Amino acid sequence: MTPSTAQWKGHSEPETTLLRAFQARRLHHGWLLTGPEGIGKRSFALAAAAHLLTRSPDDGSDHFRGNLDGPEGRLLVQDKHPDCHYITLGPQNDKEARKAEEGKPFDLARNIKVDQIRALQRRLTVRPSLADRRVIIFDSADLMERNAANALLKSLEEPPADTVFLLIAHNPGRLLPTIRSRCLVLDFPALSDVEMADALRAARPELPDAEIAALVRLGQGAPGQALSFAGLDMAKIDALLTEIADHGDPSQRARIALGALVANKANRERFQALLHYAPRFAARRIRDLRDDRLPGAIAAWQEIGALASRAVVLNLDAAAVAFQIGGLLARLAPPR
Repeated sequence: MTPSTAQWKGHSEPETTLLRAFQARRLHHGWLLTGPEGIGKRSFALAAAAHLLTRSPDDGSDHFRGNLDGPEGRLLVQDKHPDCHYITLGPQNDKEARKAEEGKPFDLARNIKVDQIRALQRRLTVRPSLADRRVIIFDSADLMERNAANALLKSLEEPPADTVFLLIAHNPGRLLPTIRSRCLVLDFPALSDVEMADALRAARPELPDAEIAALVRLGQGAPGQALSFAGLDMAKIDALLTEIADHGDPSQRARIALGALVANKANRERFQALLHYAPRFAARRIRDLRDDRLPGAIAAWQEIGALASRAVVLNLDAAAVAFQIGGLLARLAPPR
């Protein structure tokens, strides 16, 4: 992953916390970056790594400003810096690994594997080679399988000298408590609507105001999530989901329209966006329920999440899945 030079909005507190610890030469070895998916944790981690690997603690900057023009910076941009390690989901199996080696699209594994951690630990037996320290980014740490988490715990309990772990976690509750206890937490709260709009305009200045407004609503405070929806007519999907959740869709018209928006291979990206968005939409709606619909609504939300997970793995028909999601959302509607 290439270090980001983009500025993010609304996260000055974690940036200041990490910078001050670095400048005071009291940099903790483990940092847990928590907050909603798409909030900017990955960009933060990459920018932090660039600063830690190319700047001195004597640099008194108030912001990360990794030197990407120097020799070490150029290695970072090329993903070749020997002291920066980025751990994320690898290929699903040997067949997919061969595709990756050939530069072809490949399917990802569902978890970070223990073999990835062991390979990393072998590298940690030697000191950093170019920089004064080593940075390891986990994206995302909450996707580690159990054996991988236990292996990482050993490195956190006895951290190698001059090594900094940046653990990105969208769902930190899935991490081992012992891993959480060995890290300092940097929290990334959802951005306000104003901050969201500013961030989206900075990233995609060509988008019209109407789409920016729709993406602000769809992103729920996470600009990365919002940008993943750009150009996919997600405002139409959001409108149909809202209609179903508000009125129950007794004629099934909205569910049929929802299916039409995602049918066929040409709409695959939009279908994947629906699978990503629908569970979050349902979760947002049930937070406002206070009547006897709540138990059924929670069950519907859980079923939507399970269906979204199965749909990709089992290659289910997109229109049929969208229709079924609509049927589950209809349970949230007030009684007629």
